[in-house]
Amino acid sequence: MNSIPQNQFQDFLDNQYFVDWVKNPTAESNIYWKQYIVDHPSEREYINQAKYILERFHKEKLRPNEDDSRNVWLNIQAKILNPTGKIRYINRWSVAASIVLIIGISGLLYRIIEHQGTSVNYTSISKMEPEGNEVKLILSDNSEKRFTTKDPAITYNQNGAILVDSLTLVNEISTPDRPDKGAFDQLVVPKGKRSSLTFADGTRLFLNSGSQVIYPVTFSNKSREIYIRGEAYLEVAHNAGWPFIVKTDHLSVKVLGTEFNIKSYPDETSSSIVLVKGSIQAIVKSQKTMMKESELFTLDNTTEKFSLGNSNVLEYTSWKDGWMYCTNESIDNIARKLSRYYDVNIQFSDNKVKEMTLTGKLDLKTECQEILNVISFIAPIDYKIIEGKIILSSRIK
Repeated sequence: MNSIPQNQFQDFLDNQYFVDWVKNPTAESNIYWKQYIVDHPSEREYINQAKYILERFHKEKLRPNEDDSRNVWLNIQAKILNPTGKIRYINRWSVAASIVLIIGISGLLYRIIEHQGTSVNYTSISKMEPEGNEVKLILSDNSEKRFTTKDPAITYNQNGAILVDSLTLVNEISTPDRPDKGAFDQLVVPKGKRSSLTFADGTRLFLNSGSQVIYPVTFSNKSREIYIRGEAYLEVAHNAGWPFIVKTDHLSVKVLGTEFNIKSYPDETSSSIVLVKGSIQAIVKSQKTMMKESELFTLDNTTEKFSLGNSNVLEYTSWKDGWMYCTNESIDNIARKLSRYYDVNIQFSDNKVKEMTLTGKLDLKTECQEILNVISFIAPIDYKIIEGKIILSSRIK
């Protein structure tokens, strides 16, 4: 009897996104996986095999009893002793799957359930708040690397080395005292700075001002999980059997390969996700929501109520390219973004200014004062700089 290509279909069995689709399909997940099969015809066989196992396991008891085992073995013997040798492929697979059900599937599903139940306390891992004027890379051995450049690019390559702006910073292979499993590095970006981070799997992350990301030195073989406090834009390297999970204090995102923006600052009342490409799953506690391209997921951090609607993607993602797109956006929100982006203190002389709105495009590659000049030219607003504070006031009396 042919051996089972377990390492092929097990990628899908270990993929919780795939498992959720098989057990509790939705219109969105059906669209995603049907398109995935069209795009990856060579994996159709393994997908069907994984679906067969999950569907049968879902319908039957968790642990087969003695009668189940005896019937399966009788079935196996009958197939092996069949003198004609005319065994259809689906029958041979059914027998092989039965063996997996007895000796492997309960252990596999236990690992999936076990992974779901595990939770890393990222708050206790966090070493530092995003403050000061230096980007900080904190390694798992508690050593720190600090950078004064405005937007350092950090890369973890597959050989175990960490590079900053293409120059080798640390070679993990040459440091045997540096642990791998269960060890975390973190990148802390203060206000006024940005940074990019490329993981060994090819995933790229852009971290906005006043943000922090915590991530394992080595991703587990079950999933790629990171934690973000603040705002980040991610370009996730696709891998159907290796889901990418982003955790925040208020929500989580599960993806296979896509681009999206996530924002969850501790000093703001809401969190948001904007999907640029692909398909993702937003998770708030036990509630899972599939998102489509250009959709905005907004969560009230206090009530945990959320909404889903269409968005202008550029308004939420253009910061990584040095722009701020505004469509009837309040001066209050704009000032908050500028304060964080440039690390400046912006205040208002009255609430009338806060309620004014602005539509247009601001060039964040220029100095903050030039941005203020543009705003005061477009809107009836004046500004003064007093003791390092920027005071906005209305020209309408």
